[in-house]
Amino acid sequence: MKTQIVLPLLAAFLALAPSASSAQSNSQTNAISGAGDGLYFMYYDSSQSKSTIVEFDDFVVLIEVPVKDQGGSATVLEEHADGGEKVLRTLKEHFPTKPLRYVIHSHWHPHSISSVLPFITNGVTLVSTRKNFERLKEFVSPDDVARYGQYIAFVDGDSLVIGDPGNRIVVHRFTQEEYPNTPSADYLYCYLPKYNYLHCACMYNKWTGEPVDGKELLTGREEDLNRFLAVRNIRPEYLIRLNKEKTETNDMQPYDGLRDVMENGISATALSDGYLALDESTLRVSRDSLVRTVVRDHIPVSVINRAVYSAIGRNAYSKAAQLAHLQAAANPSDPNVWDTLGEVHYFIGDTLMARSFGKQAKLISPSFEGGGENTWRKNLAEHQKKTGAGK
Repeated sequence: MKTQIVLPLLAAFLALAPSASSAQSNSQTNAISGAGDGLYFMYYDSSQSKSTIVEFDDFVVLIEVPVKDQGGSATVLEEHADGGEKVLRTLKEHFPTKPLRYVIHSHWHPHSISSVLPFITNGVTLVSTRKNFERLKEFVSPDDVARYGQYIAFVDGDSLVIGDPGNRIVVHRFTQEEYPNTPSADYLYCYLPKYNYLHCACMYNKWTGEPVDGKELLTGREEDLNRFLAVRNIRPEYLIRLNKEKTETNDMQPYDGLRDVMENGISATALSDGYLALDESTLRVSRDSLVRTVVRDHIPVSVINRAVYSAIGRNAYSKAAQLAHLQAAANPSDPNVWDTLGEVHYFIGDTLMARSFGKQAKLISPSFEGGGENTWRKNLAEHQKKTGAGK
């Protein structure tokens, strides 16, 4: 279902708004730089991610509030109100006669949104999804929701349009069921037709590591992004990601880069499926040979890790354990591989070994927060509920 919101023009203000310009970040405001006619990026001292600002005739829209650089491994969500207030001060300084009307965020991870209250309490509408907002409730109380609920809008259909006669944002919603590499249950892209740009945040997970068997790795998220563009018949000139670009002077990725890796890269999905297809005997008996191949071809941890959890999803715990041991042997300094090994053994019911592997993850990195027994217990309960395993 497609929802259309076309905003009426407001009455002219007494003073004309000066155009937004670049400013050095200081203790009171963030830095803003221009990226096109009415398009800007905002940068943070506390994060390597950025916000996108879209200017309309009488208001502005903010996409993402990444006050903190944390992804899905964030176990405790909290309201970073100081960062939200700083965003409001920054926008008021640069757009003194154009109020912030909407804040849009792609998903619930803190590198997408780290602050809500300063916006809704100042009459700014948060555009979210119901599933993402369930996580944001961890730092927005029921009283806040009741008091400011009129400033919380959900994309329930497949898209929503914010616009005036001079500009538009088409907010596209899709789900993890449709695109399995999506990092949250559902997700929002923002298409900017005036510029032919797509704000895709961290769904453009471009590989920056070693070439895999001599080729650029095609990530699962890139495959999902490319399929989405084909399904929605969008061919953007540039793709806007959350992180600051190190090599692109306009801080955006050209679409041609995605097209190139689709045509010439090596698929992480295909590699992972190949490891998943190996029988347990081969994984056990030929482990040393497989480790050599992983090291020689620079197979990333994420490829085998995906195979591990695919095996768990099929209740093939023994195969999952063999795959987890393979990646631990190939990447012994990575705390996450030991946590994965611990989780597999926890699912099997071997809590003694599970805790030992979890301890190893902490020995390697005391600040590691990606899992642990509480997370394993929660994941096992969700898995059993979904598959009926263990009943």
